[in-house]
Amino acid sequence: MKIGAVTIPDPGDEYHDLAAWYSGFAYAESYRKVVLAACREVVRAGAVLSGQKVTEARLDDLARVHPSYLEYLEVHLRGRTRWEQAFLAQGGMR
Repeated sequence: MKIGAVTIPDPGDEYHDLAAWYSGFAYAESYRKVVLAACREVVRAGAVLSGQKVTEARLDDLARVHPSYLEYLEVHLRGRTRWEQAFLAQGGMR
C-alpha cells in the first residue's frame, strides 16, 4: 500500500490562471488547506500502520513539514510572485 501521494497543481503562467489562483477571491488559500488536510491524513495513516499513538497537535505539526505541503508552499510562492509581476504589468506599473 502506498501512502503519501498528494497532488500539487502548478498554477501556470497565463494571467487568467494566475488570477484564478491568487487574486481577491482566489483558490490558493482554500487549496492550501486541502493539501494540509491531505498531508495530515497521510501522517495519520502512517502512524496507524506503524502502531504509533500521535496527538492531533503533533499530527498538525507533522503535516506542516510533510514534503507535499512544503512543495505546495514552494510552488505557490513562485506562482504568487508571477501573479504579482503580471498584475503590476497589466496595470502599467512595470
